[in-house]
Amino acid sequence: MRRPALRRTAFLVAALTAAAGVTSPAQAVPHAYEVRSAGKGDAAGEALQRVLNEAVRQGAPGALAQSRTPLRVLDLSSGVADVRTMRKPRAAMRYRIGSITKIFVATVILQLVAEGRLKLGDTADEVIPGVVKGKGYRADRITMRMLLDHTSGIFNYATDQRLSDYAEKHPRHRFTLEELASAALAHPPYFRPGTSWAYSDTDYVLLGMVIKAVTGRTYAQEIRRRIIRPFRLRDTYLPGARPRIRGPHLHGYTPAEGGPPRMKDATDVNISYATASGDMISTAGDLNRFASALLRGRLLPERLLRAMLRPVPGSQPYPGSDIFRYGLGTVIARLPCGVRVYGNGGTLDGWETWAGGTRDGRRTMSFVFTSDVVDQIGLTARALEAEYCTARTQGSRAKPDGAGKPGRRPARTKARP
Repeated sequence: MRRPALRRTAFLVAALTAAAGVTSPAQAVPHAYEVRSAGKGDAAGEALQRVLNEAVRQGAPGALAQSRTPLRVLDLSSGVADVRTMRKPRAAMRYRIGSITKIFVATVILQLVAEGRLKLGDTADEVIPGVVKGKGYRADRITMRMLLDHTSGIFNYATDQRLSDYAEKHPRHRFTLEELASAALAHPPYFRPGTSWAYSDTDYVLLGMVIKAVTGRTYAQEIRRRIIRPFRLRDTYLPGARPRIRGPHLHGYTPAEGGPPRMKDATDVNISYATASGDMISTAGDLNRFASALLRGRLLPERLLRAMLRPVPGSQPYPGSDIFRYGLGTVIARLPCGVRVYGNGGTLDGWETWAGGTRDGRRTMSFVFTSDVVDQIGLTARALEAEYCTARTQGSRAKPDGAGKPGRRPARTKARP
């Protein structure tokens, strides 16, 4: 999302160079690579393809999307996956998903609530005593709900300059949740708990600590145990401090010194500074499967799913855009056509992402642009409108999952070169 968190700080500058072992010089990246047509017969696919093409025209080397309904899976791409090999993006390629990670963390927290091991009204002082303290913080007034929906007022560690300077000097350092929380809590709060809204990655660092306190296992272990394995998200994982993306993957690019069109390859990074706020790697297909399962109620009971998807008044996860609001780890988009879409977006140097779907989970869409030079807010809004507001000729009257026939799989189509 277009916010200061995890954007163009020395965290990323350091990670892009020494930590990842990037030795190739910055290179001039053309403003547009090959753009493609979605083919005829799917108006929404054609509209979404135009958004991907526009991302490439704006300077992203590549763009990829997967749109899924009960009747078909549509894989779309534009540009290239890697500027050195000029390979085309493919749906099976992994990429860094950034703050989409927060939906996974929020889901684990709400599962613990469903199990009676945690309450949304429990305070930080009760669950992780002694962690939130000093500088005017009141741990006895900061609840789990406030951490989930960013109404805690806790300072965002990703904007801490001293921490950024340290990361630049120690690019291979593996950051812990405790380190990041401590850096944030050295700053005064933005406001009293529950009185306003401000995006803070620190909230999800603390939720990672909550998961460990309640379960005895790390947030990564719980995400694997509760979500990745049961739902067979085979291309999704949490890398920790390991810089390289496993298997076939996209490359992300961020402006080099002097700015566009000179770019750095931002793919291989020590992502441990993001931890529970944004460190996961996945594919468009896995993210669509996860979004569908979540929205269909396969991960949470209905009462908690409703709480997760309820927008916070006054929240603005995409500054300057009034169609987006925040829930509990989720972004709610109310589109001009009246459709509401539920998901989340991610922003890291080199990556702009989104994953989500309609309330019934029958229509999902995930995309990635492989550079942060694009108009992320505008393109996200356009992509959602293309997918959910454009009249389609395929899937427009889709019945519930499987189109009424158990075991039926949606047909897969690809963009026409």
